[in-house]
Amino acid sequence: MQSTEHYRADAKASLWVALLAFVFAAFALFEGRAGLTGGLALACGVCLLFVRLRQERDAVDQRRGLAEELERGRELLGRSAHRQALAVAHDVAERAQSARMQRAALELVAWCELQRGRPRAARDALSWLSESADPYCTAAVEDACGQSLWALHILERAARKRPLAREAVLFRIDLCARLRGVEAACALTLQQLARLQRDDAVKVLGFAQAAQITGGATLALAAALATPRETSA
Repeated sequence: MQSTEHYRADAKASLWVALLAFVFAAFALFEGRAGLTGGLALACGVCLLFVRLRQERDAVDQRRGLAEELERGRELLGRSAHRQALAVAHDVAERAQSARMQRAALELVAWCELQRGRPRAARDALSWLSESADPYCTAAVEDACGQSLWALHILERAARKRPLAREAVLFRIDLCARLRGVEAACALTLQQLARLQRDDAVKVLGFAQAAQITGGATLALAAALATPRETSA
């Protein structure tokens, strides 16, 4: 408890320091006594102020235990307790101070609404975000709203920026199979093999073989699965 109070005091003190630095730099620049140095100080003061404000909002969310509440909501959703999870997600979204926590809560709202068969409500939840939502969540919502091609585009664009999580990769493969065919899905699975579990790739290959697909990507995936993966010593 003492460490928490100490952190709160330090955060408030840093915030006041940033605010005073901003005020003094702005005054010096307004009086014409600082020139370029004053302009740089003003810019740095603004950046520092925003950083401290964000840190203070994160600290408020932490003191309120919102991260734990959000995790409880995810656990409820995993147990198919959709209404209870939705109530928790709405409560966290309303109480959250930081953009990061608000985004996570609204994404959970969207997942809950999808599980309840309400894709439009899920899309409405994400529309409240001032910044982009998780690509996997957004793609799942758009697919449920009938925009499967747009959903695939969202994941492909996100994959060019950074590697996707396993669940997002699997959803991308599913979309690819539906929109571009099983052979294309096999090619994508082969490309993303390192990010998948072996059973994931086996299921894709089994689906292709059941559909009697014998293209180059399917054969290459079969060959890759027939070769044991190297393990580090």
